[in-house]
Amino acid sequence: MVMFRPPNLAAGGACAWLLPADERGPAAARSLLHQVMAGLGLERDLIEDGKLAVSETATNALRHAHPEPVTAETADTGPELWIWARTVPAPQLVVSLFDCARHALPHPTGTELLDEHGKGLDLVTAVTADWGTGPSRSRLSAQRTPGKTVWFALPLPFRWPGRHLRVHPGTAAQTLMLNLGKRGYTGRRSSDEEGVSVVELPGLNVWVLPQHFCWRPEPGRCVRRPLIDLQETAELLVRHLEGAPTSTPAP
Repeated sequence: MVMFRPPNLAAGGACAWLLPADERGPAAARSLLHQVMAGLGLERDLIEDGKLAVSETATNALRHAHPEPVTAETADTGPELWIWARTVPAPQLVVSLFDCARHALPHPTGTELLDEHGKGLDLVTAVTADWGTGPSRSRLSAQRTPGKTVWFALPLPFRWPGRHLRVHPGTAAQTLMLNLGKRGYTGRRSSDEEGVSVVELPGLNVWVLPQHFCWRPEPGRCVRRPLIDLQETAELLVRHLEGAPTSTPAP
């Protein structure tokens, strides 16, 4: 058997799959996440926690796979599973489920974990480092369909190699532009001789410095992310451009 080898998540790569828009979706999400986490050499208990969390979030995405009313643009867009790594606030694996029902936001119930019903997001809270939800756009639909994501984060080893990788700011700026372009956003990039760049997006400038992305989502507040956290940065920018705060954390 050939071992599954995920994209180089430590170097800013990401996985993205279209899940079946039926009862097979949660099982597919569990299997895909297991392959990624096993390919990264993560511990068995952590893998089991991830599979439990992704099963709950994929089930939620399945329930809201199509918005109401269904349109020609969204009829063929099912739930999507995205996986990437980030180094801030700590080395973590981010697992995100996308669906088209932007306004159907999940909420934890506060029930006891042994209760039979209503425990989905409470379980996610119990077995993950963090979770949240926010507006986003499809990565795989040709129509760049708007919707939402429900994401959670799992701890990666402290010695995660991405912590020490360095990216040239010019390369980071170009890759960010390509990433956002695939989500339907157009922008303009300018650079100086040292490679420091500015990515101009609708209503927002992103500075690409030697070690960080930097932008001001609102007056008086600056967001900084390491260049290696490209996927995380792109998703935060998508949430901002879709008109939401950079994160909607769990309570």
